[in-house]
Amino acid sequence: MQIKYVTEFSWDAKVIGEVIIENEEHIAPGFFKMNSKMYPKSWVLRKMFNENDGDLVIKGEKNILKYSDKDEEYWLVNINEYFNMGKKDIASQRPLSRSLLFSLIFKNLFDNSNCEIIIQREKAVQLERINGFIARKWTTTLENSKQKIIFEEWLVQELSLKDTFDSLKLDIMGSLNPYKKQNMTTPHMISSDDFVRSADSTAVLDSLEGIIVQAKIYTEHEFFKTINFEIKELYTTSFDAASFSIPETYERIEKND
Repeated sequence: MQIKYVTEFSWDAKVIGEVIIENEEHIAPGFFKMNSKMYPKSWVLRKMFNENDGDLVIKGEKNILKYSDKDEEYWLVNINEYFNMGKKDIASQRPLSRSLLFSLIFKNLFDNSNCEIIIQREKAVQLERINGFIARKWTTTLENSKQKIIFEEWLVQELSLKDTFDSLKLDIMGSLNPYKKQNMTTPHMISSDDFVRSADSTAVLDSLEGIIVQAKIYTEHEFFKTINFEIKELYTTSFDAASFSIPETYERIEKND
């Protein structure tokens, strides 16, 4: 048995347009492969920033195999070096951290303590089908005299297959990671609750119920217009060793990351 998990994160910004990051992950006991694609919709930026890189991790190996589908190359990275790269959280691979997203988009909303913030949240009555998930939509609005931000989030009650995926991933990474004190937990998607608490820790709202499978953020920010996240695929298949390999035609190179 193996699990395929595909997520897409994108933002639409003024001047540069929409940028998409797609993460495709395959996991089975002892095997993990991740491929990350980043491509702007603008053909000009696509030539400069079109990336298609991945990692191949096998439990018990001394090296991590990293590869580039774009260049058809691969190289080996020592376990110590891999988990020490910038001290980043290898388990998450998040394209934007909460703190960075907050500082980029929400600074103007909260930098004036004298400006009243109005927070509202509504839960839809009807369920919707989102990429095969039966989800309920929640709409949360944060607004003051300067800025208005709208969160649309679709949640399912539970996502047991994602829990299994996370457990397998943490087992592999935890067994290889020499820095045992490093945080190996898999974080959840950024939610409106994170920013409600930052805006007003005393706000009383209905709690979001379940796991986010899709989210959209609309903002009147000077740079960002929209930010989106969605789980595009999550399903099991029979184990296929080919899912945890790269083409034999790829050239091995020596590379310092």
